[in-house]
Amino acid sequence: MMSRVTPLRKAAHIQHGFQLVKNRKTLWAMLKDVWKGRYKLSFYTTFVIIMGLLYVVLPFDFDWIPFLGWLDDGFIIFLVFKRLQKETQRYIRAKVMERKGEH
Repeated sequence: MMSRVTPLRKAAHIQHGFQLVKNRKTLWAMLKDVWKGRYKLSFYTTFVIIMGLLYVVLPFDFDWIPFLGWLDDGFIIFLVFKRLQKETQRYIRAKVMERKGEH
């Protein structure tokens, strides 16, 4: 029974991972609104993005171990993408509420 369920779970995780790529227009619109001051990212999202980028760029992690260095950087990028995915959902809800308020 578990062998049948496990591949479905993996497929669902992969599908959720690509949701941000599918919603890249929404992500781009959100980033434009953040830049122009029309939308404010949550503190947690801002913190995750800044710390994630610093972790990947700065060489103070496991980058001296080839495979482990790439693996941990990839994991951090994955976490940043997951946070951006949740933030785009929050952005969509905010835009819907904004439109409801216009009518």
